[in-house]
Amino acid sequence: MKIAKFLAMIMAAVLGLPLATGLALAQGTAFGEIEGRAAPVARRQCIGGPSAGDLCNEDADCPASTCVDRNVFNISVAVHYDASNADLTAIENMISAGSAMLFDVTDGQAEIGQATIHNNAFGTAEADLRVHTPSVCLEGPAIYNACATDNDCPPNPPNPSPATCGSVWWKANTGSWKTGGSIHVSINNILAAAAPGESFAHEFTHLVFDARDEYEARPGCLNAVVADSCPTAATIATGEQASLMDAGGTGGADGPFSEYCWGQGDATDPADVTGGIHDADNTTEQSQCRSNRSVWDQVVWSWPNAFVKPAAAPDAAAGGAAANLTKFVRTSDTRRVVLVLDESNSMNKEAPSRMERLKVAAKDFVALAETGTELGVVSYSDNADSSSGRANVPIAALGADRSSWNNAIDGLAPNNWTNIGAGLQKARDMITTAGGVTGNTYIVLMTDGLNNRPSPQTTADADLQAKIADLLNDGVPVYVTCTGSDQGLASQCSEIASGTGGHYVDSSDAAALPEAFVELHERGAGYQQIASTTGTLSKRTEATMYVEPGSEAVSFTLNWDQSSASANMTVTDPDGNSYDSQPMPQGRYVRIAEPVSGDWLVRISVGGDVFIDSPFVLKAFSFNRLIQFPAGVSRPTVRPGEAIRISAFPHGPEGALSHPTEVIQARVIRPDGSEDVLELTDQGRDATGLGDDVPRDGIFTGLYTNTQLKGAYTFDIRADIEGWTAPLDSLVDFRSADTVPAPTPSPRITRQYVVSAAVNDPGDIEPNPEDGPDSDTPWWQDYWKILLILLALALILALFVIFFCCRRNARYTHG
Repeated sequence: MKIAKFLAMIMAAVLGLPLATGLALAQGTAFGEIEGRAAPVARRQCIGGPSAGDLCNEDADCPASTCVDRNVFNISVAVHYDASNADLTAIENMISAGSAMLFDVTDGQAEIGQATIHNNAFGTAEADLRVHTPSVCLEGPAIYNACATDNDCPPNPPNPSPATCGSVWWKANTGSWKTGGSIHVSINNILAAAAPGESFAHEFTHLVFDARDEYEARPGCLNAVVADSCPTAATIATGEQASLMDAGGTGGADGPFSEYCWGQGDATDPADVTGGIHDADNTTEQSQCRSNRSVWDQVVWSWPNAFVKPAAAPDAAAGGAAANLTKFVRTSDTRRVVLVLDESNSMNKEAPSRMERLKVAAKDFVALAETGTELGVVSYSDNADSSSGRANVPIAALGADRSSWNNAIDGLAPNNWTNIGAGLQKARDMITTAGGVTGNTYIVLMTDGLNNRPSPQTTADADLQAKIADLLNDGVPVYVTCTGSDQGLASQCSEIASGTGGHYVDSSDAAALPEAFVELHERGAGYQQIASTTGTLSKRTEATMYVEPGSEAVSFTLNWDQSSASANMTVTDPDGNSYDSQPMPQGRYVRIAEPVSGDWLVRISVGGDVFIDSPFVLKAFSFNRLIQFPAGVSRPTVRPGEAIRISAFPHGPEGALSHPTEVIQARVIRPDGSEDVLELTDQGRDATGLGDDVPRDGIFTGLYTNTQLKGAYTFDIRADIEGWTAPLDSLVDFRSADTVPAPTPSPRITRQYVVSAAVNDPGDIEPNPEDGPDSDTPWWQDYWKILLILLALALILALFVIFFCCRRNARYTHG
C-alpha cells in the first residue's frame, strides 16, 4: 500500500478531506491533528457546483453552490454496568440537551446526530462517552459494593466511622479524542446534576476541540495561577453570561451558560466586553495553555476546514436555527466477532511458516472464546469467496463442539494475492446477517502483506478505503496484527486499526502471532492485561501476579513457541485454592470468576524426564469495569525522525488517576528488534514546551523520538499504581477556592497495555511485494517471467531436438 495515497483516501472519504492533501493536511493543536482523526462525523461540504464534496466553512467557499450548515457528530456511549431503562433514558436526555447546547455555542455549526448506546459494554474499543457504575465503597469489608452514601459502607477497622462511598467525577481526556481518551461520568452525577446537558457539552468541547478551561487557578501551562474567568466575575455580575467553559460546566452562582469565549476586547480593561465575552488579560488555563487563543479560536485552530469563527459577537440563538433531534440506538451486549485471516501466497514464508503460526493463533482464539460468543471465520487471498476455496464459517454461538471453526482454520492453504477489502466486506456482511452491530462487536484481521487486489493498485487502494469507511460508520472496530517485511506494511495495518477505532499490535517476530491473538481476544472480551512474564520451559517455573479487588473474573494464558513442547499450568489464589488449566493448541489457559484479590501464584511444569527447551510467555488478565487503563498514539503513522506521541489514561473506581512524581514506563520494541525505554508522565511540559500537556490532569504522555528506522514500533506500557489520587481539577473548586474533600487514595492496580505505531516515508513504494511482482508492472519488466519463458522455450526446443533425433535414428535403423 502506498502510504500517502492510503492516508489521503481515508481522509477524503471518511473525513471529507480533499484527496490531494494527504499527510500535509496535519494541522491542529501542538499535540495532535484533531481534524485529521478518523471518526463518524458528517463534516460541512459543498452541496454542488465545481467544489461539490469539498470541505467548507461557509457558502463563500462553494462557488455556484452552498455549504452544508452544520457538522454532525455521531458518538458512541459505553455504559459500564447493566443500566435500567430509567438510567438509559437519563443518559439520552443528557445527550439531547448537550446537543442543543453544543449547537447554540457553535452558532449552529455542530450537533450530535446519532448516539449509539452500548449497555453493559465490556469490549467497546473506542467510546466518546463512558458512563460508570453507581458509586461504590472505596475501602473496608464492602469495597467496590454499590452505595449511595458513606453510611452504606461498613467501617474500615480500626476506624469506627463508615468507610468512604466514592463517585466518578465528570472528566474528559482533553484533546485525546479517538486516541484512547473519553468523557467519563458516573450515572450518579448525571442523575444529580441540575443541567447535565451543559456538563456534557463542556466535556465534549474538551475532548473533541482540545480546549482547556476559562477559569483555572492551578500551576501548569506556564504557571497560570491567577483565578480568573471569561468574562470576568465583575462583568458576569453586571449581567453578562458565563462562558460554557467557565465554572467547570457546573452552573451554580454564574447562572446559565451562553457561548464560548470568543475574542479579546481591551487587554488593559478586563471589564470591556465590546468584543464579546473574552479573556481580556490572558490569565486563564485556555489562554495560557493554548497560545492566548480564545475557545472559539481553539475550535477553528483544531478544525480549520469545518468551523468558522463568528465575525462579531456569537449569535445567542444560532441564527434562528435549531438542532435536529438526536437519534438514539441501543444495542445488545452480545459478543459478536469475525476472524479475517490472510490466505495469500506469502503465508508460506519462514519456518515454521506464517500459515502454521496463524493456524495455532486462530485456534487459540477459538479455544479462549467463552461459550455463547458469536464467532465467524473468513479468509481471503485474491477474493473472499467460498467458491474460490476461501474459508466461510457464518457467525454462530460457540458451544462445546467447535470443530466447524477449527476445521475451517486447519483447511487454510496459501495461494495468490492479497485482497484485504474483500475479507473485511465479507465480515461486515456476516455481522449484518447475524443481526448487526452489538455493544461488543469487532473484527480481528491478520495480514502479512500489502493490499494489492482488485488490480490495478489504485483500485485496490480505493476499495480498501471504502471498506474502512463503512466499518467506521457502522461502529465496528478492527483489531489488527501484521506479520511480514513489505515496506509500508506497518503503516497500512496501523491505519486500518485507527481508521475503524480499533487497535494494532505488530507480530512480525516469528513467535508473536499466537501471543497477539490471545491478547486481542482478551481485549475484545473486556479483559485488561495486568502482568506478563517470559522464560524458557524447564522442570518448574513460578511467577506471582497481583489481582486487584473488584475484579469480576481473571484469566491466565500460557503460550510456548515450539509445537513439540508440552507443559502444564496451575494457579493458586491467596487463600490457597488451586485451579488447573485447559489446553490450547500450543499453550494452556484458565479463567476464574469472582477471584480473590491479592498475589496469585502461577506454576508451570513439564512432565516426564524429557522436555523441549522452548521459550514461553505467561500473561494475566482482569475483567474489571471499575478499573480502566487505555492508551493510544496521536497518529498511527509518522515520518522517520518525527516523534510518536503515546498517552495513557489510568482510571480507578473513583475516576481518573494522577500522581505528581510517579511515571508510567513503556518498553519500546523497535523495527530491528532492539529495545528502548520511554517514560510517560503527568508533570506538564518541559522547558521547550514539549512532553506532557497539563500537569496532574490524568493524561500521562511520552514523546518517543528515536524513530529513524522505518517499520513497526511496539510500546509495552506498564503501570503499578497505588495511592494515586484524582487529577487536580477534581480536588479543588477553583472559582471559590474551597477545597473539596480529597478522595481516598487508590488501592494497588497493575496494568499492561501493548500498542504499535508505524514510521514510514509517504513517498516510499515497495519494489518487491512478498506476494510477487505488482500486477500493474508491464510483463517485460518482470524478469522472473522472462526467465520462465526462456526456460519453457528451451524445454520445447530440447523436446523437438530429441524427437527429431529419435525419428532420424529410427529411419536409419529401418533403412
